[in-house]
Amino acid sequence: MILPTIHRNGTSAANLQQGYDAAAEALYTLEQALNSIEFNARDYYVQGDAAWTQAYAERRAINAKVKDVSAYLQEIREHLYA
Repeated sequence: MILPTIHRNGTSAANLQQGYDAAAEALYTLEQALNSIEFNARDYYVQGDAAWTQAYAERRAINAKVKDVSAYLQEIREHLYA
């Protein structure tokens, strides 16, 4: 990953920290909202035997993407605060 370089002609460290912190906070809120959604097979069985399996796989894929974004933000934030 290419990390931002703090220098006189670029964005200030404080501004970058604020932006990435805000993004991390928003992502945390998204994670909490997604996790609070009741996710149950009873909401899918009427669509056929494969529906729950597919919905579960899709949900896992979305959760993995959210974790990837979280790791991206965390790596940059660690760099900015080092």
